Amino acid sequence: MKITISKFAGFCPGAKRAYDFTIDSAKNNKNLHILGDLLHNNDIINKINSIGVKKVDSVKEVKNGKLIITAHGDKKIIFDQAKEKNIEIINTTCPKVIKIQQIVKKFHKDGLPIIIFGDKNHKEVRAINGWCDDKAIIINNQEDLDKLNSKKLENAIIVSQTTQRSSIFEKISTELSEKIKNVRVFDTICDATKNRQDEVKKIAKKNDGVIVIGGKNSANSKKLFEISSNLNPKTFFIENIKELNHKALEGLKSIGITAGASTPDWVIQEIYLELKKYES
Repeated sequence: MKITISKFAGFCPGAKRAYDFTIDSAKNNKNLHILGDLLHNNDIINKINSIGVKKVDSVKEVKNGKLIITAHGDKKIIFDQAKEKNIEIINTTCPKVIKIQQIVKKFHKDGLPIIIFGDKNHKEVRAINGWCDDKAIIINNQEDLDKLNSKKLENAIIVSQTTQRSSIFEKISTELSEKIKNVRVFDTICDATKNRQDEVKKIAKKNDGVIVIGGKNSANSKKLFEISSNLNPKTFFIENIKELNHKALEGLKSIGITAGASTPDWVIQEIYLELKKYES
C-alpha cells in the first residue's frame, strides 16, 4: 500500500495557537476554567482535562481564577459578564473568527442587516451572532435561502463561518446579491479550510481510498469527509486509531490521509505508523 498524507492535514494556525496558549497558561495558572470545548476533538478535550483545566458552562460557575475562551470564540455578553465579575479572560479565539466578529459588530452598529452563512447550531456561528445582538439572519442551505424575505435587507452584509465550503458560499452569496440591493460580501472562509478542501479532492481522485481524521463534532472535518465521499466511495471518517478498520482497507493499493483543523499531530502520526505496516 502506498500512503500519502495531505500537507494541510491537522492543526490550522488558529487551532495550534489555541492549544499552545492553553497548555502554556496551565503551566503558570492553577485555577483555570474553560467555557466549553477548546476544539472539537475528543483527544484534545481529554488532554485539556488531564492538565487540570475545569470545563464550565457559564461565567457564573467561575468563582475565582481565569477563564479561557475557546478557539471558536464567544458572544460579546460573555466578555461583559466576565468584566463585571473581574474575571481575567484568556482569549484563544481564532484571529480569523475575531475578524468576523468585528465586521458584524461594526456594520450592525451602523444599522445594516447581517447575514451569516453557516450552521446556526455551531458555536462559532452563535458567537459571531452574539456580536450583533443575535440579530443576524443565518443561512445554511438552499432551503434557507428560498425562505428568505429579502425586501427589508437592502445594504446587507454577508459573512461566512470559517469552515464552510467555498463553492457553496460562492453560490449562496451570488444568489443573495441578485435578490438584495447593495449587498457587501465578505469571504471569511479560512484559507486553511480552502486549501484543505482543494487538496482532499485531489487525494480522493488519486487514491484507492481516503481516511479523514477528525472529531465527530468538527464541522471542517465533516466537510472534508463529504467532499471526499462524493469523489471516492472508499472514504473513511475516523477520530483516532481506535476507529481504524483494518478489514475495510484490505485490497487498497493506495491510501490518502487528511485531517481536520482540530486534529492533533500525534493522532495523525499514530494512524500513519499503523498504516505503514501495509506499505510496500
